[in-house]
Amino acid sequence: MAGLTICIVAGGYSPERNVSLASAANVAAHLRRGGHRVSVLDLCGGDAPLAAAAEAAILAAPISPPPSPAELADLRAKLDAARLLAAPALRAAQVVFPLVHGAFGEDGRLQALLEAAAKPYVGGDWLGQALAMDKHIAKQLMVQNGIRTPPWVCRAAGEPLPAAVDLPAVVMPASGGSSVGMAVCRSSVELAPALERAWAEDPFALVQRFIAGRELTLGMLGSEPLALGEIRAPSAMFDYEAKYRGDQTREIFPADVPVAVREAAGAAGRAMMSALRLRHYARMDFILDGASQLWALEANAVPGMTAKSLYPQSAAAAGWDFAVLCERLCRMALGQESSAGGAAGASH
Repeated sequence: MAGLTICIVAGGYSPERNVSLASAANVAAHLRRGGHRVSVLDLCGGDAPLAAAAEAAILAAPISPPPSPAELADLRAKLDAARLLAAPALRAAQVVFPLVHGAFGEDGRLQALLEAAAKPYVGGDWLGQALAMDKHIAKQLMVQNGIRTPPWVCRAAGEPLPAAVDLPAVVMPASGGSSVGMAVCRSSVELAPALERAWAEDPFALVQRFIAGRELTLGMLGSEPLALGEIRAPSAMFDYEAKYRGDQTREIFPADVPVAVREAAGAAGRAMMSALRLRHYARMDFILDGASQLWALEANAVPGMTAKSLYPQSAAAAGWDFAVLCERLCRMALGQESSAGGAAGASH
């Protein structure tokens, strides 16, 4: 097939900005190796693509810590949706690959803009993205579709908690990723400060029962599960530092679990794709408890695509070459490939 003209949109103004830029640089490098014409636009960086030197510097360096709140506010003020849609690189693209994590990328707003501009794009549509991004709504849909997920309550900023909260509990912003603003609370005195940190990231926070067990993750390619992996972090929280900047976390693909667990995770992944109206790809996170019950935690509709990210590792363990996988996602967005397919695609 002829090479494609692809525009990757990345960056943005969420705490995951630097992860997004690293994802974009990694995907761009692999797509170019496949013979495609690729440009990277920063959502908050005007209408000029990132220079080759800037992409190379991102690839060569460790992922930076999240920008400060002041830096994020400044970036948000620079967002100009009309200018983005008028950018020559985006207008010339046959397909757009959104890789903005967090606000205005993972929450469906960027996808709505692309639909209004009649631009094909990779990933869930605006509604699917919004459903997956809001953990409270996503968990409600999981329960309605028979997907086991830990019990939780959702509270708006300043709203009191119920009189009794099962401890330990995980407190997290209702929207967001990379475990930003998340904490495990083992005593009631930890709840109030943890809620304040979560509310600093989002107007709503979840207080979810902590399920002890093994942390598992599964990439999905359309309706097909990739390889199930296990995350062994040095602390109870697989946070930003452990995901992108530490070297003590072990990520094992494929996970050493019984066949029944792999099958249960695959079935849950398919059910989550359907319940949350996702398409093309996503990454699902689970906990396997001591009784071998699988609990669905969340769906990542724009998973990290850096060299250290879990989705590329899940795909590689399933036999996919990353460049071939990225091309397949673009062709799925164009309707040139089906939304299902196994590792045989790695031989394209």
